[in-house]
Amino acid sequence: MKKNALLFLFAAWFIHSHIQAQDTPPRYLSTQKKYTFAVQPLQMFSWGRRFDFEVRLGNGPGWLQFGTTAYSITKGDDHFYYEGGHYRNDGFLSLREPFCKLRGGGLDINYKHFIDPYRSLYYAAGLSYALFNIDYNGRLGKWNDYTEDGLLYHEFLNYQEMTHTQHINRMSINQYLGFQPPSRHAFLLDLFVGVSYRHAISDKDKPNFDKDTYSFGYTGFVFMTGVRLGFGIR
Repeated sequence: MKKNALLFLFAAWFIHSHIQAQDTPPRYLSTQKKYTFAVQPLQMFSWGRRFDFEVRLGNGPGWLQFGTTAYSITKGDDHFYYEGGHYRNDGFLSLREPFCKLRGGGLDINYKHFIDPYRSLYYAAGLSYALFNIDYNGRLGKWNDYTEDGLLYHEFLNYQEMTHTQHINRMSINQYLGFQPPSRHAFLLDLFVGVSYRHAISDKDKPNFDKDTYSFGYTGFVFMTGVRLGFGIR
């Protein structure tokens, strides 16, 4: 343990010394754009459209980021849910449980801090909230009571397939590292990777949509990655 601690301290000292020894950052960093606007195209794989707005805090390396996401798709999958499981007639496998229709939205608030003199590498952390309304096909039955020969009987009638809606509220804590090359021009390119802890709350007595890591109702740690494309002004 002592050796590992000494190695960690040496690595931190070496990185700090290396940063301090670098040349003065380019002049155009002093005129770095004050506001940025960007989209995250990888969100389309979750049927989302993400738009980000960032503002620089003073003239320093800190930024405040706001992100909004809208979710919407109609699929009409041939499936049904019954007794906690889901079944598909075509046997198709997916990273998420099947559904008919998805509607929802989300909000992210992150603090972003550049950690090198050239303001290209950064660390970010923040919170996010998302609401999902998921329509799905569910097979339900109905108990029927009848009397025969003076005795009361209970009969479970045939299943009927109906469309139901699951409401999911999901809160997340996010932290990630990113690379955003500085540019004299307005174009913005941002690549990032990190981890998120998600906690989802859904309606009881309905499918939770939490079987897979990237399910909408999953609770736990999730690996996150993304690309941001946009521009800056002022």
